[in-house]
Amino acid sequence: MKLLGSGFTTAESSFGGTTAGGSSGAAGEGFRIQRVTAFCGGTTVAANSSGGIKLVVGRSSVNSQSTYVVLPTPKSGDASSGVSAAPLSVTLDDLDIRCNHFEAFSNESAAGGWGIFVFGE
Repeated sequence: MKLLGSGFTTAESSFGGTTAGGSSGAAGEGFRIQRVTAFCGGTTVAANSSGGIKLVVGRSSVNSQSTYVVLPTPKSGDASSGVSAAPLSVTLDDLDIRCNHFEAFSNESAAGGWGIFVFGE
């Protein structure tokens, strides 16, 4: 297993994805994602019903993709509470996601930042 991609952002944006190397492999599926580790170190994360980070996979960056993983907002209160978020780290292991392209999207800003590591073959 090796690091396929990683990224870090403090904004609501796309980050941490790649298509490089995605054209090789069995049945045209170049990546086999086996582990995803995502984290947020921010204390100013606003609650967001769409989650904190989405990992999107697909055949290419322009072809139809599907959201495979939605990682939660590290929030101890609800959207109207104004309670600060605690740092969060989530690891999803023993995955078998086959794709040619993957990308991570943050759905909100965080002063401490969102980060992701994607491992596989």
